Amino acid sequence: MGYAVRFEAVTKRYPRGVPRNPSLRHELAECARRFGQRLRGERPEPRGFLALDRVSFEVEEGEAFAIIGPNGAGKTTALKLVSRISYPTGGQVRLRGRVAALIEVGSGVHPELTARENIWLYGQILGMPKPEIRRRFDEIVDFAELGHLLDTPVKLFSSGMQLRLGFAIASHLDPDVFVVDEALAVGDAGFQAKCVERMTNLVVEGRTLLFVSHNLSAVEAVCTRGIFLLNGRVRTTGTVQDALRSYVDWVDSAYQSRAAEEISPRPSQYLELLGLCCHGPEGDERYAFATGEDVDIRIRFFARAELTRPHVSIGISDGRPGNLALCSMLVDGGAPERVRGEVEIRCLLRGVPLLPRVYQLWCSVRGEQGFGDLFDWQPVGSFRIAQALGLAGPAAVAHTATDGPVHIPHVWEVRVCR
Repeated sequence: MGYAVRFEAVTKRYPRGVPRNPSLRHELAECARRFGQRLRGERPEPRGFLALDRVSFEVEEGEAFAIIGPNGAGKTTALKLVSRISYPTGGQVRLRGRVAALIEVGSGVHPELTARENIWLYGQILGMPKPEIRRRFDEIVDFAELGHLLDTPVKLFSSGMQLRLGFAIASHLDPDVFVVDEALAVGDAGFQAKCVERMTNLVVEGRTLLFVSHNLSAVEAVCTRGIFLLNGRVRTTGTVQDALRSYVDWVDSAYQSRAAEEISPRPSQYLELLGLCCHGPEGDERYAFATGEDVDIRIRFFARAELTRPHVSIGISDGRPGNLALCSMLVDGGAPERVRGEVEIRCLLRGVPLLPRVYQLWCSVRGEQGFGDLFDWQPVGSFRIAQALGLAGPAAVAHTATDGPVHIPHVWEVRVCR
């Protein structure tokens, strides 16, 4: 089986500061500027925004392929090159077969035409014979659930209704390569599930799917391979799980860096926070761990005066209200008799059962009787769980990164009841 889509060192640069319809005067001035640079022996520097930088990947026929990354990474640009909406500045994009694209809400439909007219128009643009469009017509209408609006101009549709029509047309007119961007985000939950099922069926039928979405669960459920794009470059190529792990790891690392910069301990007349660090089981300082691994938290304070039996509490949060876990000397004892000057407090968390994401560490210190804060309850640091071992479900990466954060060891059993 050969390739359906192949990117060969593709570069795409969008001009910046250039008029949409440049005049002859502008073109002559640009030629004079470039000619002057050559006379001076200067190498003209490329101008404009670099959306893709020497991107290479290959999508096989009949494969569901994901392109993931943050906003501005170049995902939509790559899909526009596949759809021939725009063309590369450098490199080559090779395609085999007919391409149908849904890159934004309303793409593929004309607002002034009715839904009925749009179905016929889009099919003829794809080069389909009229008998084939007629055979598919009822399927398209049933999928879009817009039979009562067939003769209504599309400009009167809501964005969700335009999406229904556009997706129904593009996915039912036998494309060899089906390109879907984040447009599904405007659909309701029921229609999103319907679209995912349709895309899965297309792949089973041997069609090729290029899918871009920030819905990680949908990406992992539909696609088998993918790439992680960042700043126009390919960071990871491989299975969809590999690409998702790399993306989630990048998101968590960036969030953890921002969280560390934003920590600004509120002053206390009793205690000054000197710092917090995390260590692994071997004593090495690090801030990324695996599910079930020990985490050694060390907090350094400076006591401005001698304190009697200060009670330290450490909480773990994933950013939502309340604590996921609390380790407190108010509960289990362990408060030192007296502290003065610089002191380090260690709390060893055994077998932390948390799933991958960033977790904030909160801390407070109360007085001898357990009342009155010597150090207010506030965030003091963070760590992240970077990997969870032994999770092999069809949406393991997406669900562990976005849903319930606590992993409880469990065993499934299914019995057939008669």
